[in-house]
Amino acid sequence: MEQIIQMESMVSGVASRMDRLVHKPSTRVQACQLLAKTKDLQKEINDFTLPDLEAEYTEEEGDRLDVALDKYNEIRQSLAETQAKAETLCVCWNKLDQDVTELTAAITSGGASKITMERLEESIKTLKEMFVEKKTIIEDIAPAAVEI
Repeated sequence: MEQIIQMESMVSGVASRMDRLVHKPSTRVQACQLLAKTKDLQKEINDFTLPDLEAEYTEEEGDRLDVALDKYNEIRQSLAETQAKAETLCVCWNKLDQDVTELTAAITSGGASKITMERLEESIKTLKEMFVEKKTIIEDIAPAAVEI
């Protein structure tokens, strides 16, 4: 019974901390913090030793274990989805920053004449696509994190 209580406590604590995560990051820093915190929570979940599933339990203990295992699996799935989306978002934001920095540097250093119109249009198109992708990812993160 003690292992079940420990599992319930751990699951409850992780779910509570998941509720406090930023659900719609609006900056690269927030997205990367979400990624780091999600990884930490995943590590905590994955490092937890599950109760012996082959042991004999009373009906009440078995019911509590089933509920705790269901929540455990829901949290693991939600964290995996949030981590994947946060990773994509961080990569997207890093690429955006890189493109904007490159364009800004070229324009401010007088190298704008070296940038072809085709390259500029390509960069603007890429930026637009990344903003759309970022928006979609941000909208998808909130439901995955809130469902628990």
